[in-house]
Amino acid sequence: MPLAALIAGLATTHLSETFPPTWSLPALLVVTLAATFTRSRSPFLLALTLLFFAWGQLSLQPFLLPLPGLERFASDRPVVIEGVLDARAEPGATGGSRVYVQVERVSNEGREQGASGRLLVFVKEGRAGLRIGDRIRFSSRIRVPRNLGLPGESDWVRRLAYQQVHVTGFVLTADDLVLLRAGEGRLHDIDLLAERLGRFITRVEPGPEGGVLKALLLGDRGDVPEQLQEAFARSGVNHILSISGFHVGIVFLSLCQFLYYLARRSEWLALHLKLRPLVMLASLPMVVFYLFLSGQAPATLRSVLMICVVVAALQMKREVDPVHTIMLAACAILSVAPQLAFDVSFQLSFLAIWGLSVLTPTLSKAQDKAGKVIRWVVLLFIASVAAIVATSVHVAYYFQRISLVGLVANLLVVPLMGYGAVVLGFSALVLGCLWETPATVLLHLAATLVRWSDRVVEQLSRAPVFTAYVPDRLDLLLACLVLCAVTFIKLRGWRHATVFALVVALVVRAVPAAQANDGIMRLYFLSVGQGDAALVHLPDGKWMLVDGGGNATDSDMKVGARLLLPALRALSVRRIDYLVLSHGHPDHLQGGVYLAANFEVGELVVHHQTLAAPELQQLKWVATARGVPVQQLGGELTPLQVGGAQLEPLWPVAGQAPEADTNGGSLVFRLVHGKSSVLFTGDIGVREERELLERGILQRSNLLKVAHHGSRYSSSEPFVAAVRPAVAIISAGYRNAFRLPAAETLDRLQRHGVRIYRTDLEGTIEVVCKADGVLILSAPYGHFN
Repeated sequence: MPLAALIAGLATTHLSETFPPTWSLPALLVVTLAATFTRSRSPFLLALTLLFFAWGQLSLQPFLLPLPGLERFASDRPVVIEGVLDARAEPGATGGSRVYVQVERVSNEGREQGASGRLLVFVKEGRAGLRIGDRIRFSSRIRVPRNLGLPGESDWVRRLAYQQVHVTGFVLTADDLVLLRAGEGRLHDIDLLAERLGRFITRVEPGPEGGVLKALLLGDRGDVPEQLQEAFARSGVNHILSISGFHVGIVFLSLCQFLYYLARRSEWLALHLKLRPLVMLASLPMVVFYLFLSGQAPATLRSVLMICVVVAALQMKREVDPVHTIMLAACAILSVAPQLAFDVSFQLSFLAIWGLSVLTPTLSKAQDKAGKVIRWVVLLFIASVAAIVATSVHVAYYFQRISLVGLVANLLVVPLMGYGAVVLGFSALVLGCLWETPATVLLHLAATLVRWSDRVVEQLSRAPVFTAYVPDRLDLLLACLVLCAVTFIKLRGWRHATVFALVVALVVRAVPAAQANDGIMRLYFLSVGQGDAALVHLPDGKWMLVDGGGNATDSDMKVGARLLLPALRALSVRRIDYLVLSHGHPDHLQGGVYLAANFEVGELVVHHQTLAAPELQQLKWVATARGVPVQQLGGELTPLQVGGAQLEPLWPVAGQAPEADTNGGSLVFRLVHGKSSVLFTGDIGVREERELLERGILQRSNLLKVAHHGSRYSSSEPFVAAVRPAVAIISAGYRNAFRLPAAETLDRLQRHGVRIYRTDLEGTIEVVCKADGVLILSAPYGHFN
């Protein structure tokens, strides 16, 4: 009851950001103490529930309503920052790293000021060789983080707030972080040891296997190739790359077995002491040390706490109930770090161990009479089923997919990497501090097991994954209620009926609703930062994507996986019927390449000049490999009928010399539905606009997709006058380095009475285009004014 009330209080505040008055907590504490003197249990339970509920709400207040701090230094001008690292530097997803700094001083225009607050620094290139406690100085602009305002977007601002980060910084290389003074203390020494052990692993196994071993043993996934990480995720065994309760349990059991073996060598110890409880107690300090060595991940912390509870119960000769142990560990963690309730790792870890505890005994009754080996295999299979079932809804919610081969992958990979590579690798790390030669042999053996596992994973990752299920928060609640019903409802009949009803509700909600084709064209100008991506729901129900977004200054940005795919899932898009590419610049191309490789695409629509560009070689290879037909468009071609609308190509035209500037060769077309029309202009400039005017092919369009993110070299006065749009959409990144849209462009549009909408200010913009020419615009996914 207290844990449920605590989680309910946390969830309520997380969703509504409402807080009870501060005095309510001591008042409820007094009421709860007074209720202990009543004969009835009901007043006490009610008061206790309200106490924990209020505690859960108020515990998030420091994260969601922080005191003013570094935000006052946020500007476009760089400042000099000095502070101390308070967490281990994390590897970035694209080769850089992330550094968390407790800021103490900020120098702005030569004037130094005292400051306090936690700053997240993104390092674009290089791993920061820094440890906890190191004092550093660097120059950076301070920015207040913002969400993009995109369907299906992860709440980035809230995630940072739960890490007590409300501002961010950026440096180009790790060398820009100047070390002023090395840190001191145990955490700093543990970081040094982890770094030394990581170098030892890399020196012995410099390939991908060494990167996987560092992830398995030290929690450092920075050297695991991205392609291999994706293969593990698609195979449903991504959990094995993170140090979880499973790894800690294996390490703890291995230590117990080793110490028990040594203790039995002593006749006196064997005769006078109970060895098993003793060796378990002796193994605890090493497990706690391993918690800090591996980075103190929530799943690791949960496992260590559960082990401590079990060992303490055995020492006191008390029975151990798995569910009570799980609840006690969760309550202990949330009491100290309530924000972890919304951490994906924390949720999946507790759901998995909860599922193992309550579902495995139910499913494993039929295998009691089997042979030892068969029983072990069946039990492992059942445990995998239990963990997958318990976490499937949450996995689909956070990662938009469920692996269909996870059961097979777990049966093959868990023994190889869990019972094999983890035990050998951990033994090598311990032995390496004393004698390097045998430690090297053990690491080679562990790497061999990893290599076999990688091959299995790469083969299984080619199997399809289930992506049609798009749960929401209500589905998460229903999934948790199923586990609660299995765990806490004691009457079998009531338990079966309740579980059946909840599962039926989940299944009914999982069936996708048929999308009604109401003859209306809808456009979603997706807020993907400094790039272009427009999704069109055509009148007959088909989907068109015009450009895929990206980043012109960062070719490693994974806009397709991180932004586009979640947005498509949130909008119930299961197939892109027409993938239209205006030209080959990265800010239009990157997401399109990802979707062509990982999403169902019916047809690629592009101009032949763009198709011949070197930047499109990868896209052409993907389209050929997946059998995606290519439709070439040009200004000289007749209009096409696409999904109940008419696509009128305007530019480039035949006979036109290839543009030296790729922007000038952008595909320009009108999309017409009845009296509604939308003009897409890519990144053309004034020269191309003049050509279109001279050819006399421009017509009035209700909506103009402004060229080149609102550059002053586009959207000229004559062009805007010829198009006469009622509405203009500008796709740009918030406070982008190019300072777009330009003030001149905004002035020209406003002089012509055009309503302007911007993705950098409004987020994703939805436009409903009716056949009678009426446009309805809204920004339902985030408004930042």
